Amino acid sequence: MANLNRETKVSNLIIAGIGGQGINSLAKVLANALLESGYHCQFTVHKGGAQSLGCVFAEIRIGHKKLAILGQGIPQGQLDFLIALEPWEALRHIRLANPDTIAWVEEKPQALFVERSNERPIESPQNQLSALPVSMHWRSYQDEAKEKFGTHKMANYLAGKDCLMALKKDKISIEPKLFDKLFYSTIKKAVVL
Repeated sequence: MANLNRETKVSNLIIAGIGGQGINSLAKVLANALLESGYHCQFTVHKGGAQSLGCVFAEIRIGHKKLAILGQGIPQGQLDFLIALEPWEALRHIRLANPDTIAWVEEKPQALFVERSNERPIESPQNQLSALPVSMHWRSYQDEAKEKFGTHKMANYLAGKDCLMALKKDKISIEPKLFDKLFYSTIKKAVVL
């Protein structure tokens, strides 16, 4: 895909997390920001038991020109950007990555509700992700949100800001003020500084 010019390239982004982290809301905000900034995008949100901390992820496909209707799901090896508010959820989608993929991932994993055996422990997601040939950026979204806004629920705002920065790699630019305006008008419970 590196030889495609900017006009025909489709940039693929996944935002992943668990129920209650605001993945769906963040995807809506980003899609609206992209459209208002003159880009074309298609997005879908997948929820798996979201009300009970199940996996939630949004796939966003972005183009400089109008997109043909793209098939279901980002093809393997074509993920450009991964923003994950939970490292186990980053692992779930890393199979779509390639060596040029840029990932921003929460440092602290949520506890898994599985039986664990002392004979065969589950390796930490951080170790597994760090071993991959992907540009990995670790961030404590939850802690930073708690410190800056007084609540961990604003972690999706910080992840959205990382999306804006990551998209610049593919010459996709969204004004931070537009993102803020859409975020605060879409997410009524958001904490304003």
